[in-house]
Amino acid sequence: MRSIDAGMSAALAAYTRRPAIGLTIEDHIIHLSAYQAPGLSDSWSDCCIASDGSIIRVYLNGTSGSFTASFQYSRISDPSNAGQWSSLTTLSGGSTNMWRDGSCCVSNNSGTLRAFAQQGTGGNALRVWNSTNNGISWTGPVSIVSPPGASLISGLASTGNNEIFYFYDVFGGASMAVSTFSGVWSAPTNWTLPNPLSAQGIAAIYSAGIYKLVYSDGATLYSASYNGAAWTQGPNVASTTSNTIGHISPRLSYFDGLYHLINSEYDNGSISGAIYQFCRVRESFDFVHWSDGWIVPEISSIYGGNYFFLSAPQSGSSGARYYLSTPSTVLSTSAFSQANSNQYLDVSAAVFAYRRSERLNKPAELVVSIDNRDGQYNNLINLTGGTAYQPIGPGASLRLSEGYEVSGSPDTILSGTYRIMKVAMLRSPQQNLIQISGLDLSERLDRKIRWQNLLQNQTLSYLLSEVCARAGLFNPVISAGSQLSQIVPTFVMQANMSYRHALDSLASTYGLDYFLDQNESLQIRELAVSDPSIWSYQQEIEQVAFGQDYQRANHVIANGKPPAGSGSYALTSAEVYDNTANAATRVERLFYHTDFKTTTSAQALIAANLVLYSEQRAQADTRLIVPLNPALQPGDVVTVTDAAAPTGTGQSVVGRLSEHQAIYNAQQAEYASHLSLQGH
Repeated sequence: MRSIDAGMSAALAAYTRRPAIGLTIEDHIIHLSAYQAPGLSDSWSDCCIASDGSIIRVYLNGTSGSFTASFQYSRISDPSNAGQWSSLTTLSGGSTNMWRDGSCCVSNNSGTLRAFAQQGTGGNALRVWNSTNNGISWTGPVSIVSPPGASLISGLASTGNNEIFYFYDVFGGASMAVSTFSGVWSAPTNWTLPNPLSAQGIAAIYSAGIYKLVYSDGATLYSASYNGAAWTQGPNVASTTSNTIGHISPRLSYFDGLYHLINSEYDNGSISGAIYQFCRVRESFDFVHWSDGWIVPEISSIYGGNYFFLSAPQSGSSGARYYLSTPSTVLSTSAFSQANSNQYLDVSAAVFAYRRSERLNKPAELVVSIDNRDGQYNNLINLTGGTAYQPIGPGASLRLSEGYEVSGSPDTILSGTYRIMKVAMLRSPQQNLIQISGLDLSERLDRKIRWQNLLQNQTLSYLLSEVCARAGLFNPVISAGSQLSQIVPTFVMQANMSYRHALDSLASTYGLDYFLDQNESLQIRELAVSDPSIWSYQQEIEQVAFGQDYQRANHVIANGKPPAGSGSYALTSAEVYDNTANAATRVERLFYHTDFKTTTSAQALIAANLVLYSEQRAQADTRLIVPLNPALQPGDVVTVTDAAAPTGTGQSVVGRLSEHQAIYNAQQAEYASHLSLQGH
């Protein structure tokens, strides 16, 4: 149930009421597009934000050779100034003597900027340059360490916590080490995790006393963490083999409440025949579960890119912007602002009619008609897509608020957020309308899975979070009992399967249902018979139908994976009965539930009870029309009490909301909720 105040509660119970609605169209999409073209040759680069808001970029100019590169920097105080992106200054002692292919990095260490790269001639020392005036001038170089055996570095990362992580070549692969600065640079601390056969870059970020790392062996993206004393291997971000898809050159950033990982991705065509290379951006809420991400076809650099958000540059008119940069290309877009009419549009006064539909385990939908009298919104409609901001366009958000007038003022709550999927302009001599159809963000679950994912010996809770994150739904709210801790030995997210298919497969194993709330958070819940009723309907019922369907199962047999090494007739099974239904009809209606994700009789019993409860709920079918109630959500328990004879049926039921259609039509003076209830 959505929270409402006392004023709206009183309005819902009143005999007369006046509707109030609000609808805004907001374009929050990060429309990255060409911003600057420095035109530098493709090579390793990195950037950070100085304390004064300047962008500091370092670059290994390797046009003269792999071991004779120059280490250079740019200080970009005004991102709108194209010349600042392409202007380079060579760091003292870093001219034509650096190792080009080992990476470089720069970080802001509480006001002290540090730039790192490896020496290529005259030694193999890892060097650092320092700046205490926001990159205006630099001192150095200082040698931190010379990797043993004249080893070359194959990845560098610094989080800005006075440290440097680096891969260096060892016999049979590459090893990672970290050196820290406290007055002087420490000797390297080598990791305790397995060495990859090769290394193709490191990315690091520091949070709550933990260093979080992503690194590449050329194929798989691995994750790990380091707390200053111990190293811990994390789950793989993207798994593949060396002869399929390559993932290299990772870089990490954090903004808008998410970790962002950008890397170069390529396919050599050895299996699929398709050859491509571009950058991909993945996102994570917790650094455990990652989305499958989105591609940036404008950038094909093998060295990846830098993806970051700058809230306030030192100077210029750029304002708060997102950036994705490589040496040759800079993509950017402005941050969302309600003051920008191309990003924010309030059409509350122009809503002609709408219908919003919500139901369990499906995306909610909003279909709204907007009065476009005199073509007032013609220039704000984007029918063809593209990267320009226009609020009425693909993927923009429809935010619907519903309520009633209270004491002469609108009292509304946010009831749903939808992403625009369809736009149509309708005109006749009598009217000029824009019809917009939107689905909530859970429609991402209906996309196809690109790569197969094999997950072993994980809890149901972990798997639910993993499927949601892969689809781009982060930090789901999971409310259930002991089934969440049940271990699933093997779960495969198959390529070409939809994410929803994978989620439904997990949810159906242990009787879970889900919906997206108005704040775009996926709610995954166990619906229990103990859930209390949160709303009652009596005199405000406009129309009601009470129904029962007796053709449902009253005996459930749940089978799981047979025990290993047992006889041919051994089963993992459980069965439960609805004795009340059996006694009422004297007909046994059997339902077999088979799911190999259950591996013990105890797990099968949990599944059997939840399937039987689902069958019991499906027996009741109550439908009613009442004044529009924005508080109700799918899964809510509602009490319906009809009047006694002769005006009513005298029936009273407690049901669970399975579907809600909210309808507003100004011409027909309609503002109603059409509710479908199952049993409780």
